[in-house]
Amino acid sequence: MDDKTTLEALIQAKLDGGDVELPVFDEVALRIDREVRENKLDADLLCAILEEDIALVAELLRLANSALFAARSPVGSLKEAAVRLGVRQIASIVFSVSQKRLYSASGGLFKGRLTRLWKHTSAVSLGSRWLANNSGYRGLSDEAFVAGLLHDIGKLSLLCIIESMMEKENLDITEEEINTTLVKMNAKHGVALLELWNMPDSFKDILLELGSEDVDPDNKVLCIVRLVEAACMAEGLGDMPSQGQVDLYSMPEVAALSLSEADVEELCTVLREAVGGTAKAA
Repeated sequence: MDDKTTLEALIQAKLDGGDVELPVFDEVALRIDREVRENKLDADLLCAILEEDIALVAELLRLANSALFAARSPVGSLKEAAVRLGVRQIASIVFSVSQKRLYSASGGLFKGRLTRLWKHTSAVSLGSRWLANNSGYRGLSDEAFVAGLLHDIGKLSLLCIIESMMEKENLDITEEEINTTLVKMNAKHGVALLELWNMPDSFKDILLELGSEDVDPDNKVLCIVRLVEAACMAEGLGDMPSQGQVDLYSMPEVAALSLSEADVEELCTVLREAVGGTAKAA
């Protein structure tokens, strides 16, 4: 690429000029998320909304019966899933399935990168749910799950933009340039997408604070996602080359969540064991 023009500048010019196609989130998933946040969703309304998207229903039931969300016996219908798992957990599964669709946008050039990114995103979201459930913050588990799904949403869109530029404009862009640009633009671009999708400010705040040197100990969801992402990196579940080993046990998030070394070790064990399951879920 031309040394005088950075990849970030090229992308920003296209964004400012409206010359890119931004990902459109599934309307059914957004409606369900909105109804959940407004405490209007019950099992009957959930089923009525989901019946508009048969493919989504099939994926939801498959995931609901997987080892990641499994009940003691198979879930055979939407109503049964809603009653047994609860509408909030079903809503988060719908969110996950809808996110997965966005990660299938590659025409081929970046298919491998988007697959790695989805695997990482899935691991962070599932790990965040597990940590919330097992660290005294069960009431935040669904929020932590969705925050994990959204934490790298900017990278998804940026990769699609870069892929389109490389294919249509025959640009020669190095892996290093791509990685640097993703790190620099992920948070800001991700927030812009969440605003486009009318997502709550709490998720935007998490995107902006994920890379901060300081951590707000009172924002437990942020602490959960930051710690789980670091643990994923330590366990080889990152989407890009590692920036160096992090001492998980000394992270301020561990103290903020009142975790012991044994808790952190168990989190890492869960992530290692979930690699195969996460790949299947992805």
